[in-house]
Amino acid sequence: MLDIILISLALAVDATIYSFSYGLVLRCRRQSSALWLALTVGVFQAGMPLLGYLGGEGLRESVATWQDGIVAAVFGGLGAYVIYGAWRDRTDCNCACTDCNPLGLLALLLVGTATAIDALAVGVAMALSHSGASPLSTACLFGKVGTIGAITFICSLAAFHTARLLHHLPTRLLETCAGLLLIALGIKSLI
Repeated sequence: MLDIILISLALAVDATIYSFSYGLVLRCRRQSSALWLALTVGVFQAGMPLLGYLGGEGLRESVATWQDGIVAAVFGGLGAYVIYGAWRDRTDCNCACTDCNPLGLLALLLVGTATAIDALAVGVAMALSHSGASPLSTACLFGKVGTIGAITFICSLAAFHTARLLHHLPTRLLETCAGLLLIALGIKSLI
């Protein structure tokens, strides 16, 4: 359970930072925008690992010999990508938002997908790291992806509403810590 909570927190960083940023610029319809944003990223963060797990389950038998190395590589690569994203040049980013435009449906879908794409790899890693001959039970699988979605929802909602109080928070440090956490989980699978 501790592993899935730590993974959930690491996965929630992108959505949390996005929600925090949007919470800084949005001045009207804040309550409904915050709720829709948090709900969208939470659902996507829960859905992507489920898709990854279902796809990864088919591969599990054929790569059982190398599963620990594959899990370590997935988490290590994911962590490195998160750290790279934290420190890449952000001057080319076009983040102009209008003060009174809440996120539309298309924007919500794009944000949900963009912030949760790394969760797909986590789902594959869950399928590959599951030891034993039988797959995870349905209750266990939905418990794990539900935890990921719920933690993302809570973090996103909290970040949106506290944005004005915490505007000085170093986002690069948060993303770097999330990347290091994922790398540490990959190393743990090797040990």
